[in-house]
Amino acid sequence: MVRARELTSTQNPMVKLMRSLYTRRGRDKTGLVPVEGSRFVNEALLAARRGVTTIEALFYEAGFDEKGPQQQALLEAAGACARQIFRCSPSIFRVLTDTETPQGIAAAVTRPVFPHEPSSGRQFYLVVDRVQDPGNMGTIIRTAAAAGVNGVLCLKGTVDPFNPKTLRATMGAVFRIPITFYDSPQDLLDELFRWGCRLIAADVDGDQYHFQADYSGSIAVIVGNEGQGIDPSLLSAAAIKVRIPLASGVESLNAAVACGVLLYEAVRFRHLEADRR
Repeated sequence: MVRARELTSTQNPMVKLMRSLYTRRGRDKTGLVPVEGSRFVNEALLAARRGVTTIEALFYEAGFDEKGPQQQALLEAAGACARQIFRCSPSIFRVLTDTETPQGIAAAVTRPVFPHEPSSGRQFYLVVDRVQDPGNMGTIIRTAAAAGVNGVLCLKGTVDPFNPKTLRATMGAVFRIPITFYDSPQDLLDELFRWGCRLIAADVDGDQYHFQADYSGSIAVIVGNEGQGIDPSLLSAAAIKVRIPLASGVESLNAAVACGVLLYEAVRFRHLEADRR
């Protein structure tokens, strides 16, 4: 049986803390992010076991533990690693969560921190240049994690990956892949070149199709802003510029869709390359 404290007032500091995490200011001040729903909380718990994050506080709605064995198992797992656990009435739980139909469980967790890994050998990175839409960004992070990317490298001006809308779109992938921000394109380029990465940029004026490119070795695939594309300094530094073929009259693909097309072409190429060895 999980030991939990009762939350009986919306004025409780823990309710106010959780609510603050739905703002950029609150997240920056506390270093915490909000997660909601069984699947997302479970991802956070798995990450906590790996030392990637810490469950500072877990909240569940009265009756959640009576819904079935999966919910009971989730609470038992939380009891082993969450620093604080709170049981809430339905009305209080609705106040401290952000979704229209909360699933009865939520948590305040530290931003994930991944152990530093030597950037040598056959690396595979994704560079995100000022993508603005939270849904696009969340899908991009989720896709990068699924494709086995070593890290998502973001330029300043990219939407906050811990924005609640972005978080929900990641479906928990923020706990599976490192996300790093850079203040300037030059800082990012210096790092990538130090790691020996070739840059492959998505560009409507690219000189070859994405399925004609060489994705071998250490690479960084770049996707750009929805309206402005890739920063000129990044584009000029790219060893390869690729375009995705589009039907007549179609100007472009959604940024997240284009990202998925490129990443999985790289995955296909690298699998075939490995099989030939």
